[in-house]
Amino acid sequence: MKHDGIFVVDKPVGLSTNAVIQTIKRNLKIKKVGHAGTLDPLASGVVICLVNEATKLSNFLLQADKSYLVTMKLFEGTDTYDAEGKTIQQDEPFFISEQEIKNVFQTFDGLTYNQTPPIYSAIKVNGKKLYDYARQEQEVEIKQRQVTIKSLKLVDITPMTITFETNVSKGTYIRSLVVDIAKALNTTAHVTSLRRLSSGPFNISEAVSLETINWSDLLDLTTALTQSGQSIKIAPNVTKVRQGQKIIMPNSQEDLVFLSDPAGRLLACYERSGNKGESDVFVCKRGLNLEE
Repeated sequence: MKHDGIFVVDKPVGLSTNAVIQTIKRNLKIKKVGHAGTLDPLASGVVICLVNEATKLSNFLLQADKSYLVTMKLFEGTDTYDAEGKTIQQDEPFFISEQEIKNVFQTFDGLTYNQTPPIYSAIKVNGKKLYDYARQEQEVEIKQRQVTIKSLKLVDITPMTITFETNVSKGTYIRSLVVDIAKALNTTAHVTSLRRLSSGPFNISEAVSLETINWSDLLDLTTALTQSGQSIKIAPNVTKVRQGQKIIMPNSQEDLVFLSDPAGRLLACYERSGNKGESDVFVCKRGLNLEE
């Protein structure tokens, strides 16, 4: 029997996201496993692993906000913006008051700004990952991306470290956020601890460890999509939807909708046609092949 759905995994420190996927494949004997967002080896916490047909839906789950618990070390900058990198800047430690830190955090709390991703990242430029440019010491233009720091809450302050919780929009690099916060404090910093607390509606409290993961931990696709806020409706014409044909849905309020058969089995994702005069026409964006 083929299983389709997602695992909410608590990734341990030291493993890459790909290592998590390979472990699940091996332990549960699954051929097709993907993810809805990577997590650096240095970090721990929530990774959404997609099984079989769920791998087709990564784009719909990647749009989610994410929250983190972060510790940053002040006065020392690294090339990777984390503890695994080489130290490239070392400032003489100086006193930063709690009020100064609170003031800077207030400026970032709720801020939408253009963030520069780290050079050591998997973003591709001209088909090549940024970290490959960095390792080969090649010059490359890094394009900024608009991100939103939806919340930023101080947890702990020491003379050398700041710990905080944050909720951010998709595409935000916490390592870059830490460097940007440090710049506002007139110094440098890097990430020493990073734990993802949530990815969209999926929280660390429901995440399972790789040591104990089993099929009973699998969330079915309907549950995963519903929790993610996606609309699911019964297909007006099951045969047409199975064949990926255009359909008419005159009363739909959504531009994107998942369609199921009357028994609740997911069939496909449809989106509103962008063609002039076809406002009620929906076209197939992604078909699904779930076993009956």
